[in-house]
Amino acid sequence: MVISAYLQTPVGASSKRRSARRQLQLEVRGTDASDAAIDVKIHNISLSGMLIECSADLNVDDQFDVHLPQAGTVLTRVIWSSERLYGCQFEKPITPAALSAAQLQSSAVGEDPPAVGKSARDHAADPRFGPNLKRLRIKKKLSQADIALALNVSAPSVSGWENGRARPKHDRMGILAELLGVPVSQLLVDVSTEPSQEMISAGRDLIARANGVDADRVRIFIEV
Repeated sequence: MVISAYLQTPVGASSKRRSARRQLQLEVRGTDASDAAIDVKIHNISLSGMLIECSADLNVDDQFDVHLPQAGTVLTRVIWSSERLYGCQFEKPITPAALSAAQLQSSAVGEDPPAVGKSARDHAADPRFGPNLKRLRIKKKLSQADIALALNVSAPSVSGWENGRARPKHDRMGILAELLGVPVSQLLVDVSTEPSQEMISAGRDLIARANGVDADRVRIFIEV
Protein backbone atom coordinates (compact mmCIF):
# COMPACT_ATOMS: atom_id res chain seq x y z
CA MET A 1 0.00 0.00 0.00
CA VAL A 2 1.23 3.46 -0.87
CA ILE A 3 -0.83 6.53 0.02
CA SER A 4 0.01 9.78 -1.77
CA ALA A 5 0.19 12.92 0.36
CA TYR A 6 1.84 16.33 0.41
CA LEU A 7 3.69 18.21 3.12
CA GLN A 8 3.58 21.99 3.45
CA THR A 9 4.26 24.76 5.97
CA PRO A 10 1.55 27.40 6.58
CA VAL A 11 2.57 30.74 5.10
CA GLY A 12 2.96 33.72 7.44
CA ALA A 13 2.54 31.80 10.69
CA SER A 14 4.81 32.36 13.68
CA SER A 15 7.20 29.48 14.30
CA LYS A 16 6.29 29.59 18.01
CA ARG A 17 2.65 28.90 17.37
CA ARG A 18 1.14 25.45 16.92
CA SER A 19 -0.44 26.53 13.64
CA ALA A 20 3.05 27.03 12.20
CA ARG A 21 3.78 23.30 12.19
CA ARG A 22 4.07 21.59 8.85
CA GLN A 23 0.85 20.07 7.60
CA LEU A 24 0.64 16.63 5.99
CA GLN A 25 -2.48 16.23 3.87
CA LEU A 26 -3.60 13.09 2.06
CA GLU A 27 -4.34 13.57 -1.61
CA VAL A 28 -8.12 13.33 -1.54
CA ARG A 29 -10.79 15.00 -3.63
CA GLY A 30 -11.32 18.62 -2.66
CA THR A 31 -7.80 19.24 -1.42
CA ASP A 32 -5.10 21.19 -3.24
CA ALA A 33 -1.35 21.28 -2.76
CA SER A 34 0.50 24.56 -3.04
CA ASP A 35 3.41 24.97 -5.45
CA ALA A 36 5.80 24.76 -2.51
CA ALA A 37 4.33 21.52 -1.14
CA ILE A 38 6.55 18.43 -1.01
CA ASP A 39 5.26 15.11 -2.35
CA VAL A 40 5.10 12.38 0.28
CA LYS A 41 4.54 8.64 0.04
CA ILE A 42 3.04 6.88 3.05
CA HIS A 43 4.36 3.32 2.84
CA ASN A 44 2.81 2.01 6.03
CA ILE A 45 0.23 3.36 8.48
CA SER A 46 -1.02 1.82 11.71
CA LEU A 47 -3.03 2.86 14.75
CA SER A 48 0.04 4.41 16.37
CA GLY A 49 2.12 5.80 13.52
CA MET A 50 3.32 5.60 9.94
CA LEU A 51 6.33 5.20 7.68
CA ILE A 52 6.77 8.00 5.13
CA GLU A 53 9.17 8.76 2.30
CA CYS A 54 9.85 12.33 1.21
CA SER A 55 12.62 14.76 0.31
CA ALA A 56 11.82 17.14 3.18
CA ASP A 57 14.56 17.87 5.71
CA LEU A 58 13.06 16.26 8.82
CA ASN A 59 14.87 15.41 12.03
CA VAL A 60 14.14 13.08 14.92
CA ASP A 61 11.66 14.75 17.33
CA ASP A 62 10.33 17.10 14.62
CA GLN A 63 6.56 17.44 14.84
CA PHE A 64 3.92 18.07 12.20
CA ASP A 65 0.13 17.83 11.87
CA VAL A 66 -1.41 15.03 9.82
CA HIS A 67 -4.94 15.44 8.48
CA LEU A 68 -6.67 12.04 8.36
CA PRO A 69 -10.24 11.14 7.37
CA GLN A 70 -12.43 10.55 10.45
CA ALA A 71 -9.53 11.52 12.73
CA GLY A 72 -9.05 15.20 11.93
CA THR A 73 -5.69 16.72 12.81
CA VAL A 74 -3.25 14.32 14.48
CA LEU A 75 -0.01 15.58 16.03
CA THR A 76 2.84 13.39 14.77
CA ARG A 77 6.50 13.10 15.79
CA VAL A 78 9.48 11.73 13.86
CA ILE A 79 11.08 8.95 15.91
CA TRP A 80 13.71 7.70 13.43
CA SER A 81 15.05 8.56 10.01
CA SER A 82 17.18 6.98 7.30
CA GLU A 83 17.90 8.84 4.08
CA ARG A 84 14.43 9.85 2.81
CA LEU A 85 12.54 7.44 5.09
CA TYR A 86 10.98 8.60 8.35
CA GLY A 87 9.32 6.55 11.07
CA CYS A 88 6.61 8.67 12.67
CA GLN A 89 4.51 8.21 15.81
CA PHE A 90 1.09 9.72 16.48
CA GLU A 91 0.69 11.64 19.74
CA LYS A 92 -2.44 9.58 20.38
CA PRO A 93 -3.42 6.36 18.56
CA ILE A 94 -6.09 6.81 15.92
CA THR A 95 -9.24 4.68 15.81
CA PRO A 96 -9.58 1.56 13.62
CA ALA A 97 -12.25 3.42 11.62
CA ALA A 98 -9.85 6.31 10.93
CA LEU A 99 -7.12 3.85 9.96
CA SER A 100 -9.43 2.07 7.52
CA ALA A 101 -10.51 5.38 6.00
CA ALA A 102 -6.88 6.39 5.48
CA GLN A 103 -5.96 3.04 3.96
CA LEU A 104 -8.79 3.32 1.46
CA GLN A 105 -6.94 6.30 -0.03
CA SER A 106 -4.31 3.86 -1.30
CA SER A 107 -3.69 3.90 -5.04
CA ALA A 108 -2.83 0.20 -4.92
CA VAL A 109 -6.27 -1.20 -4.16
CA GLY A 110 -7.13 -2.70 -7.53
CA GLU A 111 -6.61 -6.24 -8.79
CA ASP A 112 -4.68 -5.34 -11.94
CA PRO A 113 -1.26 -6.98 -12.45
CA PRO A 114 1.91 -4.89 -11.98
CA ALA A 115 2.81 -2.54 -14.82
CA VAL A 116 5.54 -3.62 -17.26
CA GLY A 117 8.99 -2.68 -16.01
CA LYS A 118 8.04 -2.55 -12.33
CA SER A 119 8.27 -5.35 -9.84
CA ALA A 120 5.33 -6.80 -7.96
CA ARG A 121 6.91 -5.52 -4.75
CA ASP A 122 6.59 -1.92 -6.00
CA HIS A 123 2.85 -2.41 -6.56
CA ALA A 124 2.15 -4.46 -3.45
CA ALA A 125 -0.74 -3.61 -1.16
CA ASP A 126 -0.26 -3.01 2.54
CA PRO A 127 2.46 -5.56 3.46
CA ARG A 128 0.40 -6.60 6.48
CA PHE A 129 -2.76 -7.35 4.51
CA GLY A 130 -1.71 -10.53 2.70
CA PRO A 131 -0.30 -12.43 5.71
CA ASN A 132 -3.23 -11.24 7.81
CA LEU A 133 -5.75 -12.49 5.24
CA LYS A 134 -4.00 -15.86 5.06
CA ARG A 135 -3.93 -16.18 8.85
CA LEU A 136 -7.63 -15.36 9.18
CA ARG A 137 -8.55 -17.71 6.31
CA ILE A 138 -6.67 -20.64 7.84
CA LYS A 139 -8.13 -19.88 11.26
CA LYS A 140 -11.60 -20.04 9.69
CA LYS A 141 -10.60 -23.33 7.98
CA LEU A 142 -11.33 -21.97 4.50
CA SER A 143 -9.39 -22.67 1.32
CA GLN A 144 -8.45 -20.08 -1.29
CA ALA A 145 -11.05 -21.73 -3.51
CA ASP A 146 -13.71 -21.17 -0.84
CA ILE A 147 -12.85 -17.46 -0.70
CA ALA A 148 -12.80 -17.21 -4.49
CA LEU A 149 -16.22 -18.85 -4.83
CA ALA A 150 -17.82 -16.62 -2.19
CA LEU A 151 -16.44 -13.42 -3.76
CA ASN A 152 -16.94 -14.53 -7.38
CA VAL A 153 -13.25 -14.18 -8.26
CA SER A 154 -10.60 -16.63 -9.41
CA ALA A 155 -8.46 -18.65 -7.00
CA PRO A 156 -5.29 -17.01 -8.42
CA SER A 157 -6.77 -13.63 -7.42
CA VAL A 158 -7.01 -14.78 -3.80
CA SER A 159 -3.46 -16.11 -4.00
CA GLY A 160 -2.35 -12.71 -5.31
CA TRP A 161 -3.99 -10.96 -2.35
CA GLU A 162 -2.18 -13.21 0.12
CA ASN A 163 1.15 -12.81 -1.68
CA GLY A 164 0.89 -9.01 -1.70
CA ARG A 165 0.54 -8.61 -5.48
CA ALA A 166 -2.88 -6.94 -5.21
CA ARG A 167 -5.75 -6.20 -2.87
CA PRO A 168 -9.52 -6.78 -3.17
CA LYS A 169 -11.64 -3.96 -4.51
CA HIS A 170 -13.44 -1.81 -1.93
CA ASP A 171 -16.84 -3.37 -2.57
CA ARG A 172 -15.51 -6.83 -1.73
CA MET A 173 -13.88 -5.90 1.59
CA GLY A 174 -17.11 -6.05 3.58
CA ILE A 175 -18.08 -9.44 2.10
CA LEU A 176 -14.59 -10.82 2.75
CA ALA A 177 -14.57 -9.55 6.34
CA GLU A 178 -18.01 -11.07 6.99
CA LEU A 179 -16.87 -14.38 5.51
CA LEU A 180 -13.86 -14.42 7.85
CA GLY A 181 -15.93 -13.32 10.84
CA VAL A 182 -14.02 -10.12 11.57
CA PRO A 183 -14.67 -6.37 11.17
CA VAL A 184 -13.18 -4.72 8.10
CA SER A 185 -10.69 -2.81 10.29
CA GLN A 186 -9.25 -6.09 11.60
CA LEU A 187 -9.05 -7.49 8.09
CA LEU A 188 -7.06 -4.47 6.90
CA VAL A 189 -4.72 -4.53 9.88
CA ASP A 190 -3.33 -7.43 11.87
CA VAL A 191 -4.08 -6.07 15.34
CA SER A 192 -1.92 -8.78 16.91
CA THR A 193 1.23 -7.17 15.47
CA GLU A 194 3.20 -4.43 17.21
CA PRO A 195 2.79 -1.26 15.07
CA SER A 196 6.27 0.11 15.76
CA GLN A 197 7.85 -3.18 14.70
CA GLU A 198 5.79 -3.07 11.51
CA MET A 199 7.16 0.37 10.64
CA ILE A 200 10.73 -0.71 11.37
CA SER A 201 10.33 -3.86 9.26
CA ALA A 202 8.82 -1.90 6.36
CA GLY A 203 11.59 0.70 6.61
CA ARG A 204 14.26 -2.00 6.63
CA ASP A 205 12.82 -3.55 3.46
CA LEU A 206 12.73 -0.19 1.66
CA ILE A 207 16.29 0.69 2.65
CA ALA A 208 17.53 -2.74 1.56
CA ARG A 209 15.78 -2.48 -1.80
CA ALA A 210 17.15 1.02 -2.42
CA ASN A 211 20.71 -0.14 -1.73
CA GLY A 212 20.52 -3.55 -3.39
CA VAL A 213 21.22 -5.57 -0.25
CA ASP A 214 19.33 -8.17 1.79
CA ALA A 215 17.00 -6.79 4.48
CA ASP A 216 18.80 -8.80 7.19
CA ARG A 217 21.90 -6.65 6.58
CA VAL A 218 20.04 -3.45 7.49
CA ARG A 219 20.10 -2.32 11.11
CA ILE A 220 17.89 0.50 12.46
CA PHE A 221 18.70 2.02 15.85
CA ILE A 222 16.28 4.22 17.80
CA GLU A 223 17.62 6.59 20.45
CA VAL A 224 15.24 7.23 23.35
